[in-house]
Amino acid sequence: MKPLKLTLLFAICTVIFNCSSSDLDDNNGLTQQQFTGDFFPLNMGNTWNYEVQNTDNDTNQTVISTDFIEVESQTNTGFSLSVNQNGIPNGIMSGILTSGALTRTETTLISNGTVELPIDGFDLQIELENALLYNTQAANGELLSTQSGVFTQDFEEYPITINYTLTSTQLANLETLTVDNTTYNSITSANISLTLSVTTEVTFGITQTIPILDDTTPVLSVNSYYAEDIGLVKAEAIGGYTLNANTVSILEGIGVDLSQLPTSLSVLNNQTLISYSVTQ
Repeated sequence: MKPLKLTLLFAICTVIFNCSSSDLDDNNGLTQQQFTGDFFPLNMGNTWNYEVQNTDNDTNQTVISTDFIEVESQTNTGFSLSVNQNGIPNGIMSGILTSGALTRTETTLISNGTVELPIDGFDLQIELENALLYNTQAANGELLSTQSGVFTQDFEEYPITINYTLTSTQLANLETLTVDNTTYNSITSANISLTLSVTTEVTFGITQTIPILDDTTPVLSVNSYYAEDIGLVKAEAIGGYTLNANTVSILEGIGVDLSQLPTSLSVLNNQTLISYSVTQ
């Protein structure tokens, strides 16, 4: 099973088949160089190998592993990628890319799939389709897509309400980027961010709604970098949350077992390309 699947709402830009560049004002009043080209080659048999470093900030422990991604099949809806021979992805972006069918234009990468909530104890998935992972002609800082929704679930017989907002934002287009001592040319980058607000109801004479998780910071934020004619070369992910301390005290005081729900989590999940084999 692939535990992390993500796609975002999608927009398709004009397809331009010859690589070119121009200037575009970004949100900071600077200029964003525009690219067109193949920033994720999706031919059958293309492969990418990544080193993945997963760091628990609470313990300062880092686990190093690898991911092997391959273009596995092609259907009417796009290309499907597998990770670790249909195993578990170690990189968060590996999970995103292998979550569903991928299609691309000369300016965009589009996907379909789901994303699981990154909190132990909750078994919910966000169903998304026609997702935009980057747009090489968008401004630096431009919001590419946003989606919000509500889930409900029982936890220890208490009703839980989860409000989520999922966004994608275009980041900088770069002339070069050095990853693992290799310099790549023509880079596009984008961010994926997931924010949650989680509440429950308790009764002390009257029924009250109390926050389990405040929505002040994203529980997941991923910056990804794609090189022309190569694909994903680097991804930097930050995940974490802190439960509302007052709510934890209230729930523990009335006997709710929170042992399966850590009160806080802070992890870094970075992956870097170490080898690849692609055809155009």
